[in-house]
Amino acid sequence: MILLSNVIKRQAVIERQERTLVQVRNAQEESAIGPDTFYEERMAEGHAELERLRQVMVLEFEQRQREFEQERLQALEEARQRGYEEGHQAGFETGRAEGQATFEEQIATTNTFTARIEEQNQERLMRLEHELCVLGLQVTHQFLEQLHDEEEEALYQLLHQLIIQFRDREKIIIYASPADFERVVLLEEQLQGVLGANATIQLRFDPALKARDYRIDSENGAITGGLTSGFEALQTKIKEVLHHV
Repeated sequence: MILLSNVIKRQAVIERQERTLVQVRNAQEESAIGPDTFYEERMAEGHAELERLRQVMVLEFEQRQREFEQERLQALEEARQRGYEEGHQAGFETGRAEGQATFEEQIATTNTFTARIEEQNQERLMRLEHELCVLGLQVTHQFLEQLHDEEEEALYQLLHQLIIQFRDREKIIIYASPADFERVVLLEEQLQGVLGANATIQLRFDPALKARDYRIDSENGAITGGLTSGFEALQTKIKEVLHHV
């Protein structure tokens, strides 16, 4: 595994040197931006976009609520008016007593109809709330996936959160999926700094792991975490909550 890591590192160095030769002229014209600053800017942009989408969804939800309420009130008024007119018309034709009975029957029918409309509108509102919740979750997940795949700092922060739970261990093994292994190797020195010089970190890949998921093994236990497993767990909890609402 050490030989494989060295090969990957040498390949990365060569590729970076080639890119540097091509981009050096453009780099001289641009102001230097530190990786931390760039990462913070991307996070700020992502949060701003998520807030914009959230506000749009809230406005759409409120508009749908107003439309549902208008439909409900209109249907209620039309049904009551129809029941009133039909009931009293029949009453005048067949007599006061029979007319009153017919009127009351029409009112009962109207109330049943109104209750059914209210129930249908409530179901529509619930479905809309569920759809907005799922949409917001999907947008957030897509943003985090893009950030993970494009920014080394985002990947480092994710691994740091997992590794720091083993800060008292002398040796840990970090497993990554084949899709993420090369990027993890390039962060080996930074990850070593999380535990200190006296601890040992080994890097391995596990084909069973999903992309963007990682497993940390130590002599006293192991944990698996990452964007994919975290998102799936969150989806499951949200579905359970919505199912019982």
